[in-house]
Amino acid sequence: MSDTPEGIVEYGYDNITEWYLQWVKSQKSPRERYTKMLLDKLQPSPSILELGCGPGVPILRMLLDQGAQVVANDLSSKQIELAKARCPEAKLVTGSMTTLTFEPMSFHGVISFYALFHLPRSQLKAMLTTIYDWLKPGGVFVFNLATVDEEEIHGEFLGYGMFWSSYSVDQNRAMLTEIGFDILQMEVLHANDGTLEEGDPDYDSEFMWVMARKKESPDDPSSVQAV
Repeated sequence: MSDTPEGIVEYGYDNITEWYLQWVKSQKSPRERYTKMLLDKLQPSPSILELGCGPGVPILRMLLDQGAQVVANDLSSKQIELAKARCPEAKLVTGSMTTLTFEPMSFHGVISFYALFHLPRSQLKAMLTTIYDWLKPGGVFVFNLATVDEEEIHGEFLGYGMFWSSYSVDQNRAMLTEIGFDILQMEVLHANDGTLEEGDPDYDSEFMWVMARKKESPDDPSSVQAV
C-alpha cells in the first residue's frame, strides 16, 4: 500500500467492499434528492459523469433507471467490480478522477458524492475547473464537500485508514464562483440529520451540499439560493 493520500484511500475502499455496500445502503443522505434535482434540470436521456461511484448503489443505479447515459469512475477497482455487477450498462472507469480525460463539453451533468474531499485540497480547484470544462453550457453539477479548514485529516473508516482534506464553506463557495459556476443551491447539513450513533463513521460530520450550473454564456447572470 502506498502511503500517499491516493494510496491510502484506494487501499481503504478496496478492503471495505461488503461493509461499505451495506453501510451505503442504510445511510440516510441527501444524495438521492440532489440526483433528482439534477435530473429535473436536464433533458431526457442525459449524458452524466459520476465521480466516486462506489458499488453502484444507490446513485448510479438510480441514474440508469431514469434513462441517463452514464460514465462512472472510482479509484477502487474492487468498488468498480461491485458496480459492474449491479450496473452492467454503465461505462465504468477505474482510477483517480484527476487522471480522467474527456473532451470539453462532453456531459449534461456531473455527480460526485463523498469523493472530492478525499483529494488533497491543493488539487481541488484544478479538479473543479476540469469538471466545469467537461460540462456542456448550462450543464449541472451536484456534489458535496467537507466543511472544515484542514489540509490533512487522517483517520479510520470502517476499520481502515483513510485520508480527507477540506476547505471551509466560505472558501469552497468562493472557489466555485471564481471558476465560473452559478450556485443554484447550497446547504450545510449534519450527516443523517445529526442522528448518528457515536460509532458511525460519519458521526458528528457535516457536509456542504451544492447544485451548481455552468453558464450558458459569459454574461449569463447567476442565481444563488443558500438554504
